[in-house]
Amino acid sequence: MKANLKYTILFCFLLPTFFGQTQQFNFYNGNSQLFNKQLYSFGIQAQKQNALCLIYKLDLNLKTRDSLKIDLGKIQPEDFLQLYSDTLHNFLNIYIQQKQKKLVTILRFNKSFEQVATIENVDIARLNSISNFENELFYYKKDVYTIKNQTDTSGKQFYLNKFSLKSELKNFEYEFKWQFPFERKNINSAHIFYADSNSVFLYVNVIGGIKFGQWVLKINAKNGKLIRGTKLNDKGETATYQYGGYYLDSTKKTLSLIGQNFTPTQFDQKANKLAISNAPFVSVYLIEIDSAGEMLLKQNFKLPVNEPKTTSKKIISNYIFRVTSINKTKEGSIIFETDIFKNTDNTLCYLYANTVRFTLIIEEETLSLEKSTFGTNLMIEKYYFNNDKMDMNGKLCIDSLSQFETLFYKNLNFPIKKQFKIADDNPIWLLTRSDLKKNSINYTTLNPVNKIYQLNKVDDVVKSKDPLLITLTSSQFIVATQEELGKYQIKLLEW
Repeated sequence: MKANLKYTILFCFLLPTFFGQTQQFNFYNGNSQLFNKQLYSFGIQAQKQNALCLIYKLDLNLKTRDSLKIDLGKIQPEDFLQLYSDTLHNFLNIYIQQKQKKLVTILRFNKSFEQVATIENVDIARLNSISNFENELFYYKKDVYTIKNQTDTSGKQFYLNKFSLKSELKNFEYEFKWQFPFERKNINSAHIFYADSNSVFLYVNVIGGIKFGQWVLKINAKNGKLIRGTKLNDKGETATYQYGGYYLDSTKKTLSLIGQNFTPTQFDQKANKLAISNAPFVSVYLIEIDSAGEMLLKQNFKLPVNEPKTTSKKIISNYIFRVTSINKTKEGSIIFETDIFKNTDNTLCYLYANTVRFTLIIEEETLSLEKSTFGTNLMIEKYYFNNDKMDMNGKLCIDSLSQFETLFYKNLNFPIKKQFKIADDNPIWLLTRSDLKKNSINYTTLNPVNKIYQLNKVDDVVKSKDPLLITLTSSQFIVATQEELGKYQIKLLEW
């Protein structure tokens, strides 16, 4: 690529053509990114003998608000790989790479769509290099926190590391700031779930010794010193409290945690045994901790299982809850939403089965669960279930029970649920699945039509078109595709 890239504002002759709720762009290798409540679409176009990178800034109605072109030199558009992007450190970062090349050019923009930097000839192995050798990354502004562990003859040692961004004008590389070493013995896992300029919060599972149980650690973000450790288990209690979700109340300065808990009979970490099949209910805890790390509130709630009548009694079933959001009302009620995963064959894999919203209401100075049950949503199961063991749609798997707690926060490679909402008191889903046989990506809504729930196909796109779905608001999303060479298309859809 040319050493000095040039850019100018695009004029009307380069603006895309409008087709109602569809935008079409005349470029190759297209992609899109939601950034700062604006949609950016970009790709490669030929102009005379040179290749241009075209970037459009669109509002959420797909109207063009700004645009840019960047000269990439005397290269054919067909010689580039598909462009890709991210929003690390609150920048729009667009990555451009030629085929058969290991060097990448990075175009970086701030929230005002001002070009901050053009970084050329970055070895692809050095892109965001911290992710290549660290686990459990957590970004907060210019800081990055990671969990790293090492195993030797004395056991497994965990470390919390803090790094800071060296420069906004170069490839993202980081300066080491401090390291917090966990106690050497009996820690099975550590998970970062929140950070700000003052502190870092972690969920830690200790599987032996006098400190056996689950802990929330609060670490000083400036120097890496332990501020406070709060044990979730009562003294002598051997129940297990899995990580779920959190809510920080800035007014009361409290931290609320909601997640699934298990009795020692249901889950025995020392013996590595899990026995939760066909339980009549799932137990969920609520714990509230003050700014000093003292436990203010601890309650358990039983959520009854109500499987559809069509389910065979011979089939076993057990559930895990992954809390996706927690909110408090002005009246003090707590609303939490959870994705439900089900296992039916005693393996270590769980399949997405439903999403349910629960409410904890105040009654006589305590919280109680508003009457509610849960079970498998048969329409969701129908949408993606098959007997192919290699199909990873909606599937969470671990290698052994020693990794059990990671099921409650690890990322899914192929999530089924793209978005969930309640409209007119009815739950509605936007779903997606990868079809291995058709080599396509399917997008479907599940919603009531004339009071009957139906699966309604939105689109089915072959993977060669590099389909992308981005949710814009609670009622709008786009499906973007490279329809053909030199033609990139975005559909704005409402649901």
